[in-house]
Amino acid sequence: MKKLSLIIFLSLKILTCFGQSYLGTIIKDVNLRKGPNTNYEILSSIKAGSQVFIISLTDQNEFYNIIDIETNQEGFIKKTFIKIGKKIKENETGIFTPNGNISTYNPKIDIYNDTDKSLTLKLNEEVYHFEPQERKNLELQPGRYLYRASAPKVIPDIGAEEMKSNMSYTWKFYIIKRYR
Repeated sequence: MKKLSLIIFLSLKILTCFGQSYLGTIIKDVNLRKGPNTNYEILSSIKAGSQVFIISLTDQNEFYNIIDIETNQEGFIKKTFIKIGKKIKENETGIFTPNGNISTYNPKIDIYNDTDKSLTLKLNEEVYHFEPQERKNLELQPGRYLYRASAPKVIPDIGAEEMKSNMSYTWKFYIIKRYR
């Protein structure tokens, strides 16, 4: 019974970290805040008509946790100021390419930001920042990772990856432009 309770708790924790994400449009000029109420610091102002990435429709105090797509800044906006748009599909193919076996137990990832934009990569609760053309090597614990990769003026990529022990991985962040 304890195992079942732990599994349910962990599943709920993961769902609250990365629920279903959506695009949204700001319907009235609004302040982006550091936390989910008006007592939190104002990070910036977002103009009506701007596109945002809604991390989850699970609100906190009537606020959504969002990313301003124009600036890649994360914060909170009162949900009445956002028109919910298209559901964001999870990347089912993943982003990390296995390179082969390594002698160390913990998996290692070589990440290269091959763009002229600053990259933010969130792996579960850990956030990594990459400058343009920056390369970093990360060592992680084996296991399942929910990821979110974002950059200014880019719709974030979300998905999940299983990182296996004794394995190395690579990932090159690049941008594909799609015109509508």
